[in-house]
Amino acid sequence: AESHFPLSPASAGSSPLDAMAASASDGRSAAGPVAPGTVYLVGAGPGAVGMLTVRAVEVLSSCDVVLYDRLVPLEIVRLARSTAEVRYVGKEGNVNTVIMKGQQDDINSQLAELAKKGLSVCRLKGGDPMIYGRVGEEMEELAGAGVPYEIVPAVTAALAAGADARVPLTFRKLATSLRILTMNPTTTKDDNFDWQQFLASATTYALYMGLSALPGVCEKLIAVGVPKDRPMAVVDRASLPSMQVVAGTVGTLPSLVHGRTDLEGPAMCLLGDVVGLRERLSGVAVPAPIPAAAPVADAAYAMALVALPSVATEGLERLKERIEALLAARKGAGDEPPAKRPAAA
Repeated sequence: AESHFPLSPASAGSSPLDAMAASASDGRSAAGPVAPGTVYLVGAGPGAVGMLTVRAVEVLSSCDVVLYDRLVPLEIVRLARSTAEVRYVGKEGNVNTVIMKGQQDDINSQLAELAKKGLSVCRLKGGDPMIYGRVGEEMEELAGAGVPYEIVPAVTAALAAGADARVPLTFRKLATSLRILTMNPTTTKDDNFDWQQFLASATTYALYMGLSALPGVCEKLIAVGVPKDRPMAVVDRASLPSMQVVAGTVGTLPSLVHGRTDLEGPAMCLLGDVVGLRERLSGVAVPAPIPAAAPVADAAYAMALVALPSVATEGLERLKERIEALLAARKGAGDEPPAKRPAAA
């Protein structure tokens, strides 16, 4: 399903960058411009707002239209400017390939059509758009339609999972290469899939979308000769406060996660000898941060504070007027988001 809604000032007003973007007379944010008639293929990162890149916030807070995916949290979507049209175009997991292609074709068409109307368009994707984000199909569509586009890379799930699990994806002599693969039930049924590649030495494997297919994957790994005691872990909701790690081996991990309803996803599987180092590398836990005084700082708030000293006096006056208008609007409306993100599969 696809929903179209404008973000109200109340729902977007929590972002000071929104005020900057909306008050700029030339339609640009204080941090950086977007061009009319251009599509921005933006990675939202693994989920945490603090993992967004500066450029991602610049684009998201400036574009006329935002099309976002299922795994993009609403906390990130709300960084869109208050006047932006926001469309949910998420695709559910484990759907028929034909249906999935039809949905993607529709998204491709929307991007080109919106840009040809002279609008700046932010296509917001979970993780990094270049890694299992189907961005190649969108690039192909835009290039064929003569629509200019920019790719805004992001922290991909493998990097966030490795960091949260205390698993360095490469390690001198132990893990000298990294392979990124997608795992799903279709993969385990594919007779042409190369399972022998998992026998490579000194290699870490980052398996995207691997939780639902984990039992079948481990069966295939053992069948081709991967040792049952090869370290393996599931990292659930990397970068988020609810992140969890379940560590085991190729032989034990499926039973360790079986029936775990608290593993909500998205989840990443890490495989390789370097996973066995995580306990030794865990170290001392980071102290809990001291609660901040109101307003609570987030990525956009921090960026606004950094940008303010460089804003001219006239610009500050416009910002003041815009902020006052947003605050007034919020007093008359709740902070409820305009739409709910579907639960992760």
